[in-house]
Amino acid sequence: MTLITPILPADTPRTAAEAALARYVLNQADALLSASALLGGEPAERRTARLLRDLLHAPRLTRRLRREFVDLHRLLSLDGVEDPESLQAGCFAAIDPSSPVVEDICLLADGVRAHLVALAEAGEDDPALSALMAA
Repeated sequence: MTLITPILPADTPRTAAEAALARYVLNQADALLSASALLGGEPAERRTARLLRDLLHAPRLTRRLRREFVDLHRLLSLDGVEDPESLQAGCFAAIDPSSPVVEDICLLADGVRAHLVALAEAGEDDPALSALMAA
């Protein structure tokens, strides 16, 4: 499901950390969409697709977009699978631990986290980023 063209307009007034995050997630769009579908079903895939579409049209990362990126990182990091009644727990249980997709998801989680940490270190004052840094 390819929804995203990984090209940013040249005149986008983003900070360096925002631009790096945008480049990373847009280059990894297909993998992020697949991982979201595996870990959170159709609702998570739709949410990730909306986040990526919104990112293309936003001149800067809004608080909402930063919060959505933190939520995406939480999904990729398996936050929420401890609740056996959750959709995420059911999706996670269906994944074969020896599948190569597990390593791919870990790499995506690490990549998203690294870029969110860079945003926080660049002075992006946001409670969602602060919570991520504290974890």
